[in-house]
Amino acid sequence: MPFEYGFYELFLTFFFWGFAGWLVECVDMRIEAGEFQNRGFLHMPFCPIYGLGMAAGSVALSSVRESYVVLFVFGVVFCSVVEYIVGGILERMFRSKWWDYSHMRFNIKGRVCLRNAVLFGFGAIVVFRFAQPMLEKVISRVPMGIRIAITVIFSMAFVIDLAASARRAWAYRKSQEGDGLRLVFKAHR
Repeated sequence: MPFEYGFYELFLTFFFWGFAGWLVECVDMRIEAGEFQNRGFLHMPFCPIYGLGMAAGSVALSSVRESYVVLFVFGVVFCSVVEYIVGGILERMFRSKWWDYSHMRFNIKGRVCLRNAVLFGFGAIVVFRFAQPMLEKVISRVPMGIRIAITVIFSMAFVIDLAASARRAWAYRKSQEGDGLRLVFKAHR
């Protein structure tokens, strides 16, 4: 029987992959920049861009998980488009960049680059073909009452953190001088 995505299942998928994405970002930046960085917009260890992308992809790709080509193309195109749009929104709203790939070849406005697009493609194969089906099995074993409790508790924490993080980002924007964008995180050694 195929996995049924209801509100709570999507939320748990969003929650899991948002945290997993934050971990990946932290490890990557530990390697790239040589130091720990909380790479998310939020204070909590969570990157909503990963959670939203994986929840949307899980639903959209559930019937084509067997096709490595479809998964790869989806990862390259969807993830790059989302990263480009979110990067642009953050730049406009807060006059800051949370990531910058301008030092890498084949980048577009420093928001996306070919290397990461290819990594997103291979990542989509690993995640949607192998990891997401395992996560679905775990979620299906969680009693509905616990799914609801996790959703309520995390939603409240998420909203509070989102408000506090937006306030911090606005304060950061106001403290900046000039019209140029400022890079929030150190990117490379």
